[in-house]
Parts: sequence; C-alpha cells; structure tokens
Amino acid sequence: MCRSHDYLLDSQKLKLFPATLKDATLKWFMGLGAHSIRTWEEMKTTFLEKYKDYCMPHNIKNEDFQMMHKEDENIEDFIERISYNVKRAKIHELDEETLKALLLKSIRDEWIDLVNLTGKGDISHLSFGDICELCIHI
Repeated sequence: MCRSHDYLLDSQKLKLFPATLKDATLKWFMGLGAHSIRTWEEMKTTFLEKYKDYCMPHNIKNEDFQMMHKEDENIEDFIERISYNVKRAKIHELDEETLKALLLKSIRDEWIDLVNLTGKGDISHLSFGDICELCIHI
C-alpha cells in the first residue's frame, strides 16, 4: 500500500498503517494508547511481536494440535489466534468434536474454570463456535 501511494518516509508509513488493519487487529492497535508508538521501527517490532505466530508457515497440521494458550495472552487473543491457525492449516474441515477438543485442551486451566462458570456449567457440550463466542464475550 505504501508503494502504491509512493510513501517512502517512515512517518508516512506510520500514518498509513492503521488503514491497513481491520477487526481484532484494529482493536488491538487502537488499544495501544496515544504516543505508545513513535517510530516505524517501534511499530514493526510491536506488531511482529504480537502477530509473529500468524506469520509462521503451517506445513504440518500437527503444529495446530500443539498450540497452547500463552500465560500472558488474553482469552480473546488466543481464540483469534487458534481460529486463524485452524483455518490457515485447513483443519477446519475436521469434525466438531475434534475442533472442540483442540480448543479445550489448549486453554489454560484458570480460563477453563471461568468459561465453565460463565457458561453455567460444563461447556464441553457446546459447539466449537459457541465456546469461541463465550470466550470472546468474557
């Protein structure tokens, strides 16, 4: 996008960058706070640190079966990451029970307890999509 607008200066790239974002990524960016990013290098570093898992090649479906909810990752970000990787690895064609098992085994225990409490009991009877929505709601 920068090339098509002939933006070569880092300051121009930094101004254009938010226009390239959407959905959860835009929400993340807007939550960074004013003046938290001052240079293009800071933006690249911050963005790549946040989204580096999205850039890794997915040649093997087994990688998705080893995904875990990171200790410093909020539940909404984890749901976004796991949903993206499931689609990217084309394992979304798996049956509902396998997808649900993948999700439930990946979420940290303290979050499972909270999701079960919010879902008014054991959420394992819900669909993969419903569990994702419940987690995002939390």
